[in-house]
Amino acid sequence: MPLRIYVRYLVLMVVGLSLSGCDLLPEKTDQYVLRGHTMGTSYTIKALHVRGKVDQEALYNAIKSTLDDANEKLSNWKDGTEISRFNTSPSTNWFEISPIFHEVLSEANIIHAQSGGRFDITVSPLIDMWGFGPHDNKVMPTQIEIDSALAHVGQSDLLEVKDSPPMLRKKRGPVSITLGAIAKGYSADLIARTLEKHGISDYLVEIGGDLYAHGVNEYGQPWRVGIEKPDEKGRSVQLIVSVRDMGMATSGDYRNYFLTEDGKRMSHIIDPVTGRPVTHNLASVSVLAPNGMRADGLATALLVLGEKKGLALAEKLKIPAYFITRDESGFATSSSSAFDALMAAK
Repeated sequence: MPLRIYVRYLVLMVVGLSLSGCDLLPEKTDQYVLRGHTMGTSYTIKALHVRGKVDQEALYNAIKSTLDDANEKLSNWKDGTEISRFNTSPSTNWFEISPIFHEVLSEANIIHAQSGGRFDITVSPLIDMWGFGPHDNKVMPTQIEIDSALAHVGQSDLLEVKDSPPMLRKKRGPVSITLGAIAKGYSADLIARTLEKHGISDYLVEIGGDLYAHGVNEYGQPWRVGIEKPDEKGRSVQLIVSVRDMGMATSGDYRNYFLTEDGKRMSHIIDPVTGRPVTHNLASVSVLAPNGMRADGLATALLVLGEKKGLALAEKLKIPAYFITRDESGFATSSSSAFDALMAAK
C-alpha cells in the first residue's frame, strides 16, 4: 500500500550553544569553542580556562584525532571502519576489536539486559525494513517480513564478546551492528578525556544533542541545558536543567516519522522485541548519567519501553529521567525520583 510520507529529523537542543561553523574560535578571554560535523551530525565543544595549558592548534589537533579515531572504529556512516568490516564479514570466527569498540559493546550489553532487550544494537534489519535506514523506502511491511527481520535481531543471542583480548564474533549470521543510539554519547566521553589530559576541567561537549558537561560555565555555575519540547511544529525549551560532571541525552519520536494513509504515526523508534515502531504516547525521554554513553543508551531504552515501564525501570535503577508524553491537552511531564532529587540539589 502506498504511503503519504512526512519525515521529521530529530534535532536536540543545547541552550546557549550555536551549532554552526567549523573553526576553533576564542569567544571570550581564555574560552574556546570548536564546532564541526562528525558521525552524520554536528558537534560543539566549549572549553574554558585553556590559556597556559595548551595552545589553540594543539587543542584542535587533539580533538580532531579523537573524533577521527572514533569514526574509524564506530561509524556506520562510512565504509572500511572497524564496525563496517565486522558487519560485512560473513564469518562466525572471532574478530579482534579495539578497546573503544569493546567498551561500547560492554555498556550496550548491560543496557540490553537491564531493559529486557528494548535496547539492541542489532536492530538494523528492522530500521531498514521500516524505511528509516539509508534507502529511505517506507513501505508497510507484512508480519512475515517483520518475523524474517526479527530472526536477525537480538544481541544477546547473536553476538559474543571476549574481554581479554577484546574480541567479538557472530554466533550465526548475518548480523549487523549499529551504534547510532550510543556512539555519539560515547564520543562525547572520549573528547572529555582528551580535554582532561590537556588539563582542562571546565567544558561542555555536545554531539548531536548528546553531551557530557564537567566543571562550571563561564559564570561559575553548572552548565545549563535545555530539554526541547517535543513539538514538530516548532522548537522551544520545555525545561532547563543544570548539568555538572554528568552526561545527558534525549531521545524522541517527533522529528523522524512518517504517516500512513489513515494518519497513523510510524516513528523511527523501533521496538526490537515486537519489530514494530512504538505506539505509546511517550514523546521524549531525557536521561542524566555518569557519562554520555550510558545516558545515550538509556534514553533510547526508556523511550522504547514507554512512560509506565520506562519510569519503573528508572526507579529500579535510580536513573535520573524526565518523560514528556502526549495527552489530550498537549503534553504532560513526569520524572523519576532520582531526577527530582538531582534537580533539587542543583
